[in-house]
Amino acid sequence: MDITGTLESWLEEAEFAENIAFQQLTPAREAVLEPFPASIPPALQQVLKQRGITALYSHQAEALRRLELGENIVISTGTSSGKSLCYSIPILNQQMHQPEATALLLYPTKALTNDQHNNFIDYAKLLPGNDIKPAIYDGDTPSSQRTAIRKSATILMTNPDMLHQGILPHHTNWARFFSNLRFVVIDEMHIYRGVFGSHFANLIRRLQRICAFYNAYPQFVLTSATIGNPEELATNLVEQKVHLIDEDGSPKGPAHFLVYNPPLVDEKLGIRKSSIDFGVIFTQKLMKSTHQSLIFARTRRTVEMLLAYLRNRLPFQERESVRGYRSGYLKSERREIEQGLKSGSLRAVFSTSALELGIDIGDLDAVVLVGFPGTIATTHQRIGRAGRKQQPSLGILIVTNEAMDQYLAAHPEYLVDRNPEQALIDPQNLVILLQHIGCAAFELPFSSTENFGSMSAEDLSRFLDLLEQSGSLTRQGDDYYWLADRYPAAEVSLRSSTPNVVSLNVVDEGNEKEFIGSVDANAARWYVHKEAIYLHDAEMYEVLDLDLDQGVCLLKPSRSEYYTIPVIDTRIIDYNLTSSVGYQNFSANYGSLDLEISINSYQKKRWMTNELLGLGQIDLPPQNLHTTGFWLGISPNLIETLRANRLWGSDSNIYGPEWNRLRQKILLRDNYTCRACGKAFEPSDLHVHHLQPFRTFADPAIANQASNLVTLCASCHHKAEINVMVRSGLAAAAYALRSIAPLLIMCDREDISLLSENRSVLNDANPAILVYDNIPGGIGLSRKLYDLRNFWIERAVEVIQGCQCESGCPACVGPVGEPGYGGKEEALALLKGLRYG
Repeated sequence: MDITGTLESWLEEAEFAENIAFQQLTPAREAVLEPFPASIPPALQQVLKQRGITALYSHQAEALRRLELGENIVISTGTSSGKSLCYSIPILNQQMHQPEATALLLYPTKALTNDQHNNFIDYAKLLPGNDIKPAIYDGDTPSSQRTAIRKSATILMTNPDMLHQGILPHHTNWARFFSNLRFVVIDEMHIYRGVFGSHFANLIRRLQRICAFYNAYPQFVLTSATIGNPEELATNLVEQKVHLIDEDGSPKGPAHFLVYNPPLVDEKLGIRKSSIDFGVIFTQKLMKSTHQSLIFARTRRTVEMLLAYLRNRLPFQERESVRGYRSGYLKSERREIEQGLKSGSLRAVFSTSALELGIDIGDLDAVVLVGFPGTIATTHQRIGRAGRKQQPSLGILIVTNEAMDQYLAAHPEYLVDRNPEQALIDPQNLVILLQHIGCAAFELPFSSTENFGSMSAEDLSRFLDLLEQSGSLTRQGDDYYWLADRYPAAEVSLRSSTPNVVSLNVVDEGNEKEFIGSVDANAARWYVHKEAIYLHDAEMYEVLDLDLDQGVCLLKPSRSEYYTIPVIDTRIIDYNLTSSVGYQNFSANYGSLDLEISINSYQKKRWMTNELLGLGQIDLPPQNLHTTGFWLGISPNLIETLRANRLWGSDSNIYGPEWNRLRQKILLRDNYTCRACGKAFEPSDLHVHHLQPFRTFADPAIANQASNLVTLCASCHHKAEINVMVRSGLAAAAYALRSIAPLLIMCDREDISLLSENRSVLNDANPAILVYDNIPGGIGLSRKLYDLRNFWIERAVEVIQGCQCESGCPACVGPVGEPGYGGKEEALALLKGLRYG
């Protein structure tokens, strides 16, 4: 039975069918073919035919025509559409005519690199009398082979990190290769966004600078999944004119796509069954139907949990037919798993993003996504792993209880009809730019009249002077030379905007230390503060100590029942308004910001249930962040309208004229002792807490009854307030806006932060909601939201309106405390006021 028959049998099951939020069948599509052009030599045509390629898809033919004209191209077509042939044929053709010619191919994953290397090896074996020498040069390449590769490789396959740290700084060892470079291929271009993309654009600037030094000016070929701005992104990455090819001429088999929303456990609170459980259930059902499947999860820990849960349900003899695949595995293990998928000996593999790109698994019938992976482009990429031989295929997205997942379950047209995501980068980010100028100066001296990519010599000189003042460069005449005794590329992570890193060291019982990795210094405050629970390669560790000055973190193995989340306090120090638009109910503002970010405490949450178990204290100095942001300044008129309709819960509580007397009475009753921790305090250090939140009462007298009041110390009061989690409409609206933002601007969730304030300096002591780039200097994410502000607000309204909960839940306005007061109604009223403002 093919996958279509299997799906039809599932649909007869009521429990399965009633939880399908969306179902679509994309019918099979015939190929649009063109004959081989005369420019492909007969020998290469013969080899292509031997490999089953008798004609070109229309987009492949168009790519060859454009490259023959000397143009740079970006191919943005569907998964398994044969994009690799668009550059393989020109590279092979070039090297058959000019044996000394070389090509540089940049791949983001080792699995994809290895897969494409095998393809070129096959071509090299079949082409007679050629001198084509494909080679991989990455962290897995044995040292004994590296010299030979530098001397003789004609097709070099590597990754951005190796190019950054292992090739460009040592370009003199690659003089032959760079002197003859004709093509640079940037595969899976859509992943180069945000901080990583901004670094990568500067890496390409350095590459082109090295090429020019060797008098080489290669053509660029970029491939991409379907995103909203492929031509813009390609142009920004290589800073040259790029021709877009996006008409897909490849054939497709019938493709089924489902969005499955696990059933509700608690309708009032909007809590659903675990997506992880259903990931295991669907995988087991696929295995029973003899279908090979690939299951993607968002984190390494989820991969290990899925694998463990499924193996526990399988007979012993079937357990080895299921594997996990993620970073941290040995090279031999990765190759074994990849081969097992191709041969069919593995029936199911659980993976992180490591297997989503490029590797060809021809017999794969089904792909299951446990949670929305973060972008629509990634969703398409992963689902497209199935059905590569035009057989019927099935893709299932199991949504989680998070707001973005639930929004997509309610609005699946975002997944299938169009792609609103814009991949954004900012190569001019000052922090990132300065790091790469230093790396480039190490590679080649800078002339005072030289540009750096699109940066003019005049602008560049200011950075060079700054590096000279710091002692990194020395100026001799019109040239700047690297002077410092350090190796700058080794200090620059392509995935972080800051150069400083913290090493992670596990301490065993004998006090021996084992280095397991590193994190950048900014992230260290969040993830490896003292007493934090840190995950590395699915292993759990507790942080013993963090020394930011020395860049060292000490950990010990842990079996904790909880994970930790820092509680972040953001204070606006200063701002500079650069753009503003006024409306009746609000103002939209954009500008630069100076923020002080403090982490003084953290939450302990139970695994799986996310139950709050308690709070811990952190003693870390505050961090200053200069960035860019967009804020909504809410007008007093709108607030008064909401207040008149009892839809504004952000005002400070007014407990009544007798409150001070009542407070003293409760303190005396409780003998000036905190009822939570049992410690005695001075009266001025004690608080009186409402057990049921004050603002949930219509009558203050009822709220202030002695039975609803209790004495707490400041620390226990803070814990109690967090446990109650009463959300004002302002905070709830900010939660909804925050949850949908990454969908619109194609960024990671950690790349932006939101802050809602009832009395904000940004809005003359009136309420405001601020979104800012969580990256020093900013990279344009909040600017994009400023441009999309009305669309963004509309989507947030849809998030809340589409949720089935009564008063608020994690799928719309955030966790709810007291029943009947989750902030849902208030947030909806506020956002509608902004929408019509």
